[in-house]
Amino acid sequence: MNAEAGSDEPRPRALAHGGPVADPRRLALAAQALIVVQTAGQLAVAVAGGTRSHFFTQFVPISMPLFIATIIVFLCWFRRCRLNAELFAPGTHRYSAGLSVGAWFIPGAMWWIPRRIALDIWRANSPVGGAWLINAWWVAWLAKTIGGAVAAQLGTGSYGYSLYEDVVGVVAAALAVLMIQQVTTRQAVKARADLETLPLTQTSSR
Repeated sequence: MNAEAGSDEPRPRALAHGGPVADPRRLALAAQALIVVQTAGQLAVAVAGGTRSHFFTQFVPISMPLFIATIIVFLCWFRRCRLNAELFAPGTHRYSAGLSVGAWFIPGAMWWIPRRIALDIWRANSPVGGAWLINAWWVAWLAKTIGGAVAAQLGTGSYGYSLYEDVVGVVAAALAVLMIQQVTTRQAVKARADLETLPLTQTSSR
């Protein structure tokens, strides 16, 4: 009886297109925490003396699981925001929700498509300003991944670490944390605004 009564409650019409907007804040917090921990660990290894340090031998067993966990949680957050963005601005996205995860693993496409998806998410939340943060985060990520690989090939690092990688890693992590926070906050604001302004419909109990 209670279930039937609950099903007759009015819901925003926008939610009928693809399910309710999911709150991404828990995933955002987890992704931010993992990024900070991973970056702090890498810095600690560098300060301790790189691959020759005792701390490095202690950090190695957890470094890969931590790295994988960071990727998984970030991609879950990114996909959740992409699905929410479809509800906010249906039909305006250039790439599917599946590519919000898959594009990161496609050679060549990984250097461009995720940025376009992030920009679409940002604009779906609010079309006014702020795209500089997405672009800054993306440039920093490219500088870390591509620049770090080049630095490793050139052998510029001492005992596995270089000043370039340390500095760019911190900048990229800081921008990633800020970007996650801003996107998540804008989605929360957008969701509240839609709940307050969109016409309501009755849902059937069937």
